[in-house]
Amino acid sequence: MAQDNKQMALLKNKMQMPLIVRDMLITNQIPNAEENYALHELLGNFSADEALLCSAFVMKEIANFETISSNDLTFLHMECDRLIERYSAKTSLAEENPEIWSEAQINMVDIIYEDIADFIELIELCQLSFEITNPNIVKFLNIITPQLQSHMIIIDEVISMQQKSIGAGASLTPPITGFEADNVVMFPS
Repeated sequence: MAQDNKQMALLKNKMQMPLIVRDMLITNQIPNAEENYALHELLGNFSADEALLCSAFVMKEIANFETISSNDLTFLHMECDRLIERYSAKTSLAEENPEIWSEAQINMVDIIYEDIADFIELIELCQLSFEITNPNIVKFLNIITPQLQSHMIIIDEVISMQQKSIGAGASLTPPITGFEADNVVMFPS
């Protein structure tokens, strides 16, 4: 258990955004224009699964912070825990065995897309509540939501490319091994 906590702490530290958001919440700050841009860029530079994991960590920090004044966030806690468990395990696999992860990632694109879509819906529901209880939190949600939506657009394009290559004969199209487009790392197709 202590090893898991250490790995989670290292992962959150590597992602930076959860710690930044936590510190801003504690000190009752909202991001200024430069910080807002930097947080958008930070989340946009992750791959879709990393962005989802980072967002789950951020939402967990928000839920922990807000639990002090409201205990109605049980579902948010549970969903963040589920995503953190799923995607931190994937991060661990990617670091330990990149070849297996590369193959698994191709098959995971649909699942990542669905997880992001479901998480965005949850964030939007939380946003309605936070607009009343703590409008400062909405500033962070306004960073997470469009970044995750951007990742969904890219995943949708990757899925479309996969379907086209399957329809045209996968052997005729060489696999794409990953490339960047506007600060968002695309998945292999």
